[in-house]
Amino acid sequence: MAGSRRGSRSSSSSSSSKNSRVGAGCLIWLVALCVVFVLVFANLGRIRQTLESTKFLDIVSTQGGREPSAPAPAPVAPAPQVQEEPSGKPPKKPAGGDAVTVGPGTKPAPVETPPPESPAAKPPEAQPEKPGPVKTRSAALYFVKIDGDGVIARHEVKRTIPATDSPLTDAIGSLLRGPGEEELRKELITLIPQGTRLLSAQVRGTTAYLNFSEAFMYNSYGIEGYAGQLKQVVWTATAFPTVQDVQILVEGQRRDFLGGEGVYIGQPLSRNSF
Repeated sequence: MAGSRRGSRSSSSSSSSKNSRVGAGCLIWLVALCVVFVLVFANLGRIRQTLESTKFLDIVSTQGGREPSAPAPAPVAPAPQVQEEPSGKPPKKPAGGDAVTVGPGTKPAPVETPPPESPAAKPPEAQPEKPGPVKTRSAALYFVKIDGDGVIARHEVKRTIPATDSPLTDAIGSLLRGPGEEELRKELITLIPQGTRLLSAQVRGTTAYLNFSEAFMYNSYGIEGYAGQLKQVVWTATAFPTVQDVQILVEGQRRDFLGGEGVYIGQPLSRNSF
């Protein structure tokens, strides 16, 4: 009997200690919850700002089954419009190259290739003009030949020269160029001083006025040379039927003598003057 009483006392003491512990734990939790509620209530404004800034409520509502509102669509830039050129004109190319940038959904304008030109549409090419035949005339020129005794003889030569509107100028100009190869083979020479140029030639009435350069005044063959050169000029000029005599001019001036006191040239000379 004494043993059973001791056992019941020990069991009742252990259960009372357990109950006291459970009560103390509940009291601690209750105090902790009260502290938490007090802190939450005191910082309710800050907590709300934090939840709004972190979008915690939107996340919770999304996970709870509510679909989030769809974001507003981003504005789409309008596609560039390609202006059509009037008919008959080729489309203008953009500056900087041949590439054209178009927006999404816009088809590039087709590039029209001009049709090939038919051979009949091309204008005929200008053909180069063929030079016509050169007009020529026969002129009587006079050169001289010196024999072994020093005698100067006059010789007529027929030469074909280009024909212009000034036949006298053509004939005297050909005479000043001297004998050709055929005349040289016949030992024909000229006594007109080398470098002599014809400055002008005019016919007034029956007199031909021939204006020579200063070189015409100097002949290395002396008095016979001056006479010989004058005969060549006078006979060649008077070969034209409209010319009866020749007035010699030097640099546009009338001189009295050719070669100092050589041959008088102060008046017109004819074939009978020699």
